[in-house]
Amino acid sequence: MLKQNNKGYYLGVVEMMIANSFVGVNIILNKFLLDKAPLFILLEMRYLFGVVILLFISLFMKPKLQFYLTQERFSNKDWIIYILMALSGGAFFNFIYMLGMLNTTASSVGIISSAIPTLIAIFSFFILKQPLKRVHIFCIILVVLGVSMLNLSRISVNDNLNPDSVLMFVGNLIVFLAMIPEALFTIFAKMVKVKVCPIISGLLINFLNALFCLPFALFYLNKINIFSLDYIVWIFSFCVGLFSGALFYIFYNKGIAKIDANTAALLTGVIPISAATLSIIFLKEPIHITTILGMLFVLMSIYIGAKFSDDSKVLLYRVRQKQ
Repeated sequence: MLKQNNKGYYLGVVEMMIANSFVGVNIILNKFLLDKAPLFILLEMRYLFGVVILLFISLFMKPKLQFYLTQERFSNKDWIIYILMALSGGAFFNFIYMLGMLNTTASSVGIISSAIPTLIAIFSFFILKQPLKRVHIFCIILVVLGVSMLNLSRISVNDNLNPDSVLMFVGNLIVFLAMIPEALFTIFAKMVKVKVCPIISGLLINFLNALFCLPFALFYLNKINIFSLDYIVWIFSFCVGLFSGALFYIFYNKGIAKIDANTAALLTGVIPISAATLSIIFLKEPIHITTILGMLFVLMSIYIGAKFSDDSKVLLYRVRQKQ
């Protein structure tokens, strides 16, 4: 029985790592798309593509097509939490971080996303009533230092305030604020105890976000003809819908059911690594010493949190028992 639990736990870890790697892909693709179309048009397109893709996948599951995997059903409170989860990790997170990305780099977005584990630890303390220990406080300090390092570029040019530095600071601050709803996504996901089908759940989450973004998208449709958009916008929007709108929720919903909240938080360390790597390869973004230092601080917070938190002891116990 313990061996089966270990197998399920490690499978959940792998599934969460895959899901978080898709967030890095999402950051890179959206950095390119933001110069091509209005923000809410892009959001609506990605969620509609997500709905279509998951609906197509679900057709092959028709004999097994069901939302609930157990006899338990959502209460009214569960539905409220579920909707908040869907919008937090969907429209709220994507709108805020894409708004901030207009004035910063994709690699900075990836690095700032390393703050998610610390934010999850804070929200777990206030919402899930999990203890906030000294190691969490130390990790918070490291994250603050790391994010601050991203803004220690050239503050002035010829003794004048550098406008680009000011815009990047504002952009980084907005991106950091986006990590709040992204962290709450994990908290709300752990609050929902009823097991549901990952594919059908992902389909519903995409539909809820598409429904939420629709009025804003319709406003911009009066100003732009979406059929006149470059074909690359459609292709990349489809890719965003595939990776972040469909596959992310499938792997995330499968993985989060097998692991604890803090382990899920620590696995978000995959995001800055994938985002920074892809931004260097595809966007040709330069890496400065402050970028490296910022990444070191935030990744150090993840490492310390993983090594010294109680969840790491649980993982070590599972590993030893498996051996």
